[in-house]
Order: sequence, then structure tokens, then C-alpha cells
Amino acid sequence: MENKDQEVKENNLESNDENQKLYPHQLPLSTLFAWFISILNGKSWEYLGLMMNPETKEVNQDLDKAKITIDSIEFLLSKIKNELGKDEKIQLEDLLANLQMNYVEKRREEKEKVEKKVNEK
Repeated sequence: MENKDQEVKENNLESNDENQKLYPHQLPLSTLFAWFISILNGKSWEYLGLMMNPETKEVNQDLDKAKITIDSIEFLLSKIKNELGKDEKIQLEDLLANLQMNYVEKRREEKEKVEKKVNEK
């Protein structure tokens, strides 16, 4: 039932009718956290160097910032997982696992580059 109420509130946010406009402070906390997770997800891919920054049109890697965003997603998910529907929970857990695996891969690549430079000297 809560998920249906949540969908109605989200649909009202997109409404052009001023009388039906819903503001963020009126949304359930789980919906706000899901939005935050979505924003952090995009920034994570950007910091992993796997997505272009939409403002600068450049691809830059910052694995320290990627770790912060991924850890933040993990924290937020831990706080709302009991309020999510089964499908939402699975989707967000998959999103987090995918980010974590890509982060580990990028750190491994970074370590290999450093070792290669050291061995060349």
C-alpha cells in the first residue's frame, strides 16, 4: 500500500497543475533517499571515470570521491531497505554491487599502473 501512495505522490510531483503540486518536504523519507541514491549513482559512475561529466563534457577519474559516493549509497540503502518493496530493494542492491565491483576493478587497474611504473625504473 505504501508503494502505491509513493507512486501517486511521485506522479503528482510531475503534474503541471499548481493545485496538485507536491514539494520535496512532503515526500516520504524513503522516496527522498531513493532520489539521493540516484544522484549519487550518477556521480559514482562519473568519478569512476566511466561516464562523462555532463557539464564539462570530460571524463575524469577520482577514485577517492567514487568511494565516498559509493559508501554513501550503501549507508542510505541500509537506512531505507526495510521500507522498500522487494523489487526496489533488489534493484538498489544490484546498483550498489555493480558500483562496488567497478570500483574494485578501477583500483586494481590503478595499482597495476603504479607497479608498472615502478618496475620500469
